[in-house]
Amino acid sequence: MNKDNLIVIKGGSHSDIKKALQQWIELYSDDLETDIKFEFYKTGQESHLIVADKRLNNEKFNFLVNYLRYPENIEYKISIEGYTTAKKENLYPEDILNKRLLIYISENDKEFDNVLVTTEDNETYKVDFGGKITRSFESKTFKIPDFDFESLSRPEKITLNKTKIEEKRKENSKADLEKRFKTISFIVLGIMVISSLTLFFVNYIFFKITFWLGIGLGTWFFGEYKMLQINKYYNYSFLIALAFLCFGVFIKYIFPSLSVEILDLGSLIPISVLVVQKPLRLIYKLTLNREPVVDTPPPTFWDWVYTIILFLSLAALPMTIMNQIK
Repeated sequence: MNKDNLIVIKGGSHSDIKKALQQWIELYSDDLETDIKFEFYKTGQESHLIVADKRLNNEKFNFLVNYLRYPENIEYKISIEGYTTAKKENLYPEDILNKRLLIYISENDKEFDNVLVTTEDNETYKVDFGGKITRSFESKTFKIPDFDFESLSRPEKITLNKTKIEEKRKENSKADLEKRFKTISFIVLGIMVISSLTLFFVNYIFFKITFWLGIGLGTWFFGEYKMLQINKYYNYSFLIALAFLCFGVFIKYIFPSLSVEILDLGSLIPISVLVVQKPLRLIYKLTLNREPVVDTPPPTFWDWVYTIILFLSLAALPMTIMNQIK
């Protein structure tokens, strides 16, 4: 049995500590071995032991101890100590290598991104997660915990399931996207209503609000390239852009006395992005057999070309269309 990489926890409920451990595994799943496992023991009332996989390196072990002390969206008060061995991984200095280590969080910690390390020689170091290691004046006596593993109840084995985690990430991403889409859509509708009211009082303000709303919509479609890769949201976005274009046309022709063009209202900007994005994306996928990426910096030359063309549809295409109409 692996008796290294031990984490002893006092306080906190069984469910909260298990949840914190699972959250950490999900958080670092891309950097962990596919078949990595953790043994989770209940050793008493609000007393637990975690035996981490021996392949977990020193850096990740420190991260785990810190995260269990400060988990996201979980409130509890615990004391935590980790026990491991310094390995040759370019984290600890040479004179610490192969020594047993006690990892813990200072009671006076205000930074939340470090651990304290006491060696078997009772020398204490502060390890911050920026990679800096310094001697610490705080002292703690090194002592290996004494557990009779034979007497402990069977542990709960918690493993890394990358497929399940990826599915959960996709579901969370979809939920976030839907929430963001609804929020922005309601904001756009609200601004259109408010700007319409100003038309009857101050035309200048109406024109400015509507023009910048068109730029905002176009920029939203440009930046949310992953959203437009989902047919449902592309269709919804197209309906919003079409409605905004019709809104500009309606304003222009219902108030013929106003010296304003559709371009001045920004009405062509959102739909210009969408009209270009769809065929451009399909061509990209057929040619390179993957989705394009709009990012800074673009990951490849062809992503850069795609981004530039899409940006021109936002900035230049509306003016070109107006010039042709005239």
